[in-house]
Amino acid sequence: MTRNEARETLMQILYELDITKELHGEAAVSRGEDLASERLSGNHIERGRGLLRDIITNLEDIDGVINTCSTKWKTTRMPKVDLAIMRLAAGEMRFSEDVPHAVIINEAINMAKKYSTDHSAKFIHGVLGSISKIYSGNRHE
Repeated sequence: MTRNEARETLMQILYELDITKELHGEAAVSRGEDLASERLSGNHIERGRGLLRDIITNLEDIDGVINTCSTKWKTTRMPKVDLAIMRLAAGEMRFSEDVPHAVIINEAINMAKKYSTDHSAKFIHGVLGSISKIYSGNRHE
């Protein structure tokens, strides 16, 4: 499994938890970690479990940053796939010090092109560019 495949799997887990209304609370952390353990392989399991834990635990803050950086749509009105992609990317920017933001943004754009629309890819690029400026230099707050 490549890191790109692991990211796609994590995005799919976030999407699944959101559409089934299981994305909030301690039960969501456990469910997300279980799904990551089942669907990821190799060294991606622990990293994925940790990233999902960080995103779900800090979901309100991550959504707040997405809402701040989105000039057109708030998270409550965004397509769920686009929102899952942005939550993953924003979480990775905030909590993963070993990956450059440009790489995270590029991977998110590629996921948007694969799972959503070209319009979504442009929108996600703009929002994540703004989020990167906020999270640069102050990860793990």
